[in-house]
Amino acid sequence: MSESKTNNTKKGKPKMFLLFLFVTTFIWFISKFSREFTSNIEAEIHYINVPHGVIVSENNYDFVTFYFTSSGFNFLYYKLNKPIVNIDLHKYFKEGESNFVISNSEFKRIISSQLKNDIIVNNVSIENMEVLLDKLKTKKVKVSLFKNIQFKNGFKPIGGYKLTPDSITISGPTQHLDTLTEIKTELLELINVSENITTVVNLNISNDTSISYSQDNVKLRVSVKEFTQKTLLVPVVVNNLPLDLSIKLVPENVTIRFDVPMDNYNKIIANNFIIICDFDKKNIQEDFMIPHLMNQPASIINLEIQENKIDYLIFK
Repeated sequence: MSESKTNNTKKGKPKMFLLFLFVTTFIWFISKFSREFTSNIEAEIHYINVPHGVIVSENNYDFVTFYFTSSGFNFLYYKLNKPIVNIDLHKYFKEGESNFVISNSEFKRIISSQLKNDIIVNNVSIENMEVLLDKLKTKKVKVSLFKNIQFKNGFKPIGGYKLTPDSITISGPTQHLDTLTEIKTELLELINVSENITTVVNLNISNDTSISYSQDNVKLRVSVKEFTQKTLLVPVVVNNLPLDLSIKLVPENVTIRFDVPMDNYNKIIANNFIIICDFDKKNIQEDFMIPHLMNQPASIINLEIQENKIDYLIFK
């Protein structure tokens, strides 16, 4: 026998052995899994076709266990793929009811109908399948901005932080919604801001899947301007002064200090402000009145009146 034939024979032996092993294993597999098996298995419960105006309560069953008898192939299939049992709520729900009960025999029929045809179901773990429903409530809640915004030196926001929309609609179980009065945004962090802000901010939505939201973000707009400080001398007006009485104020004008946008600096004058003292609210013992601001331009911020009291002299 030549050397090449000897080598080919040696190489062929492992191949023959592997083929024999494969065929033997295949026959064993077919023989093994063709027989019937009985075993318990766990299935997920899904609630489908939820009627309008209600929601499935959190206190319902999520899983059911049962014994099933079937071929080893089905046994292997369901061990690898956990079965799902769908409960069609629309089929059993009656208007106005907050629950309904599916008998053990009916529940067994539902399970069997959703598995392969040749499977026998026994010993279902849930004796009477009670399904609890909650009324679906809808309400509007305010959106609050959760922020950490730092402005560049000299720059400030004017007109407030405007969210669009400033409220959203939420829907869910009554007991969950009763405690919700506002929805906060996720934290918005900005530093060294010197320009107008226009951005979309996501809402900090709860992980509770029983609550739905009309939207998951809002739009934020903030006008930002560069400010500088300005000081003006404004005359004091006295209210409720008797007609037969003459007084002299000391001082007759007060100093006000405020922050004003740079582009409005020259437009803001003393006539834009009204500062009054109410003679009916004077301090009789010490003969002074408290100045109060009654009118100011909308664009200014951080106004302070330097004099906290106005003395007066009465002329008879």
